[in-house]
Amino acid sequence: MTNKSGKAKPKFELSLLQTFYLVAQHGSFSSASRKLNISYQSAANHVRRLESMYGARLVEAEKGSRSVKLTPQGKALYAIFGTELETIFARISVLMQEERSVLRIGVPQAIFHHFFPRIIAQFQEQQPDIALDFFERDTQLEDMMLNGELDACVSERYFGEAAISQILLGEYPLSLIYPREWRYGEITKDNMEILLEAPFITYEPGQTIRSRAVDFLKARLGADPKILVTSSGSTSLKKMIAEGLGFAFVPDWLVPDDDPKIGKLRIQSLKKMKVYLGYSAFLADNDHLSVFDKICRKQIGMHLDNAQEG
Repeated sequence: MTNKSGKAKPKFELSLLQTFYLVAQHGSFSSASRKLNISYQSAANHVRRLESMYGARLVEAEKGSRSVKLTPQGKALYAIFGTELETIFARISVLMQEERSVLRIGVPQAIFHHFFPRIIAQFQEQQPDIALDFFERDTQLEDMMLNGELDACVSERYFGEAAISQILLGEYPLSLIYPREWRYGEITKDNMEILLEAPFITYEPGQTIRSRAVDFLKARLGADPKILVTSSGSTSLKKMIAEGLGFAFVPDWLVPDDDPKIGKLRIQSLKKMKVYLGYSAFLADNDHLSVFDKICRKQIGMHLDNAQEG
């Protein structure tokens, strides 16, 4: 769609209007960010993007204060949309909290298998009338959230989308795992050159752990690893290592130190993987997601470094 000048009209996002509405209502980016469970900077960025689309400054900071006030254009926009937006958000809240009996959640396979049996049990104790539909995905989660196919997700990627609020749950180190009974023997930080000849079991192209592992091996060994098999999930990789097929890099929490079939070497020099809880921005006040949030922070966060408290 174009305007009279022939230029494409900007596509307004409900989440940007919601942030502006809360900033205008509460008088600060920090209050709006707490309400939406996003960062201060994200709230400010939402308003700046809306200003760019609107073509005028909507808020300005009060000198020597973190408070903001509306410009004349901002007051006009708030007067036009304020009542309508409040009605829209109230109706959405009613729809999601009273009529929806299912939460659709996307989770990577290994995280689901390792953490979610306990999360599901606790959630059902507190929310017995709400069903949970899970989609075991990884690289597709962002698109599914943006397309409205999911209400929430746990992801190892930060999306940076205004329509999706994301909270950092914590981070975890990566470990190199290998069969305890294989012809290459025990792997230590001092003999990793033997991995030049060993078969490498890894994730599908595009997955973050694969990229970090390949870069690490190329820098350490001076050559590309010999990839034997690729898989989409950590659980599948673990099973193949237990069968003696090769070595892999996986989340440290996936394999216990005393696993009888799998040896493990924690790689401290590899950048840790961050884990985020995300949900549609307009569901910030949803009671069911609030319960889900608190349980995830506890059950997943207790196994992560730098876990964020609820």
